[in-house]
Amino acid sequence: MTLSAFYENIRTGAVYHGIPMVEAVSALCGSGLQGIYVSLDSTRQYADEIEEVLQKTDAEVTGLHAWIDYDGGTGASHELIDQSVRLGTDHALIVPVCTDQNFDRLIAGMRDAVDYGVSRGVRVYMEDLDQMASPYNNLPGLKRFLEAIPELYCCFDTGNLIMVQEDEVAAFRQLQGRICALHLKDRGMTAKNPDDVGKEIRDGTYRYPVPVGSGFIRIPEILKMAGDIPMIVELYDYSPAYMLDGIRKSLEWVRETTS
Repeated sequence: MTLSAFYENIRTGAVYHGIPMVEAVSALCGSGLQGIYVSLDSTRQYADEIEEVLQKTDAEVTGLHAWIDYDGGTGASHELIDQSVRLGTDHALIVPVCTDQNFDRLIAGMRDAVDYGVSRGVRVYMEDLDQMASPYNNLPGLKRFLEAIPELYCCFDTGNLIMVQEDEVAAFRQLQGRICALHLKDRGMTAKNPDDVGKEIRDGTYRYPVPVGSGFIRIPEILKMAGDIPMIVELYDYSPAYMLDGIRKSLEWVRETTS
């Protein structure tokens, strides 16, 4: 199992504390971090910084991710895949969007990305999304993409099906044959820090980001079924002041739980 964290989450904490990314990533490597999971935007904005992190720490790039607006064509998804090749990873996660969230347009865009990924030796992934307006914030919506595109992989996000209050363990079981990576995201009923940002779910209540293993998402049950697949801890919307500590706690909990 390769254990990673989102580069952007680490950077949020590093910037808050005024420390270099090399220092922040090195410290997290001591808690079990093996890889960084980098957005396409970060590869554009922080190319030199990422290169320094790769040269001076034990971390590798284990995946790239991007929101791709298919109103603008397929060029950005091809760029994501090309950057994946350049940075030595075969994992490219796409969050597809378009103005009217039209299934046919989104599926056509993802099919093009998958075909291009196959030509470049890159697996294209998709996740369940924690946005109320998304047509794939639920199991049926995500399955519609996976059934339409046989070579599309699933990166299952443990904490996103809260949007429609679906059972994450039951969903994992249904998708298990297509899941080849995990976003480990936990949720709490209340905020741990005053500046944590909650997600409003279907019933109008809110759920908050918490370090992995400290919330109500049934992650231990999923880990028992997941086997030796790549895992990425995620803490978007968590307090910048406690971000690095939250990532550290998440990494250490996963290591202890899976050992």
